[in-house]
Amino acid sequence: MPNIAFISPKGGAGKTTAALLLALGLAERGARVALIDSDPNKPLLRWGGLSGRPDAISVHAAPTVQDIRDAAYEARRRDPDWTIVDTEGSVRGAMVFAALRFDLVITPLTGSQMDAIEAIKASELVASFGKRAGNDLLHRCLLSRVPAALKPRSLAAVVEQLRARDIEILPAPLIEKEAFRALFEVGGGLAALEGHGVSGVPAARRNIEAYVEAVLKLLGRPAVAERAVAERALAERALAYSRVG
Repeated sequence: MPNIAFISPKGGAGKTTAALLLALGLAERGARVALIDSDPNKPLLRWGGLSGRPDAISVHAAPTVQDIRDAAYEARRRDPDWTIVDTEGSVRGAMVFAALRFDLVITPLTGSQMDAIEAIKASELVASFGKRAGNDLLHRCLLSRVPAALKPRSLAAVVEQLRARDIEILPAPLIEKEAFRALFEVGGGLAALEGHGVSGVPAARRNIEAYVEAVLKLLGRPAVAERAVAERALAERALAYSRVG
């Protein structure tokens, strides 16, 4: 069961949106996902309280970093294939590394100089915690809210700045989409948005698919492990037999 953390030393970088889109994309591929909301503003909890939340996604509150272990224990009761933790947008969010062992840490950032500086800071924090634990943490930056039609010079400058620091970037950026913003108003997944007349849903779905594929390729594993698929097939078969009896 992979654990993924989204961290950023500042708010407004698209961290929560990136966490939710990854969960939705994995759920579309048949995975069960536990979302742990450790952001004081509770955006994922609010989304989870709206109608239409996919059954494959559970949302668990962790008001402080110290609560993350308890939230993860609660999540494990649902036997998730993936656990995704959204942290608060501050340096304190990096304390999540003391709570769980993570397979991947993602830092979203927009194409601004300020976000680039904070992403570099996040990379240094991840490296520092990895050295203390004696285990290098896999870290990637994720470009978010990228304009669909025009790539500004500031974005190219940010990419160059990160690469100069040997900070790697996921190859599938998240494009600026009305559909992504609407998820937190309408609730549910992309299918729910189509029923509310939100534009650009097919393009948003393609963007999510590319993003999820990049994460899966990086970790070298499918969305759902063969063991989980076999266990679910057995459970469904047992349920079918019980209904016949």
